Amino acid sequence: MTINIHGQDGSFWPVHGEDEGAEGVVLGQGQVKGLFPVPGRTFWKSTQRQTGGTMKGLWYDPRDLLLGFHISAQRVRGGDQEDIMSRFRQALDWREDQWDHDASLAKIEVIAPSGSQRWLDIQLYEMDDFNPDIDPLVTQHANRVFPLRAGMPFYYEEPEVTTLEFTSDGAGEIEVENPTDQPMLQKWIVTRGNWTLPDVSWEGPPYQRRPGVSKQTGRDDRNRKIMLPPITTLEGGATVDLDAMSLMIRDAAGTNLLGRMPVPGRFFEYCIPPKTQRQTLPVSVTNVPAGGAMVQLVQPRWWSEPIGGQ
Repeated sequence: MTINIHGQDGSFWPVHGEDEGAEGVVLGQGQVKGLFPVPGRTFWKSTQRQTGGTMKGLWYDPRDLLLGFHISAQRVRGGDQEDIMSRFRQALDWREDQWDHDASLAKIEVIAPSGSQRWLDIQLYEMDDFNPDIDPLVTQHANRVFPLRAGMPFYYEEPEVTTLEFTSDGAGEIEVENPTDQPMLQKWIVTRGNWTLPDVSWEGPPYQRRPGVSKQTGRDDRNRKIMLPPITTLEGGATVDLDAMSLMIRDAAGTNLLGRMPVPGRFFEYCIPPKTQRQTLPVSVTNVPAGGAMVQLVQPRWWSEPIGGQ
């Protein structure tokens, strides 16, 4: 397993596995906490006559990590201890640069022998208690243990994007798959046209999922479809996002389109279950403009741990 730190200043630090220490920093043995299990917790309730209890809720908290690093210029030919310590400290910060519109948080990158590549956004949670007894510039070594937090506790991969294009009014099938161990909050992106998108309920064991009766609601929505408001040049396109932190339906300028739904009160409900094998779902469009129309299905990949889970 290879672990790299991508600093929010654009720096790159291989700290474990392949090329570890190439920049003068390695992950400390016995100083790694919070890297693997996702911090989940449950809520249980017991009725007056019940034996035992029933789980009523599941939450995921921010992921707290405690990572120790050995920083030594002796690992780098011609390295300068002060420079390496300074640059590595600047790679980790409390929050994104408030003056840089393209700023991002630091990231942990984990590459498994299987080839999977997963990421975790991190930021300082508390300052480390670094009080060396000996001048680290003299010893050419420093061991700093940083308390870090990942507000988004799941590791993520690059999303898979499947696309379907139309030159005229019609219907088609678009591919969907969720190999992860977490429900997938999919996103639809459409261009001009009058679109009808699937919003189906699911059933079946892992890797045998199919549209069917929802175990949660008891409804059979295997053929459920949602009509979007007409998307014209004025809207410039639309996005449907099942992530609760975003507007569910918005145009290219970010304007909320929920109030213009053709069927009031009919919204998207169903995410894609974990461990859903590759299959297709139906989409259709009318009023296709002369240049054609396109729909994209953006499929996020969230994982509870840095490796495995398939």
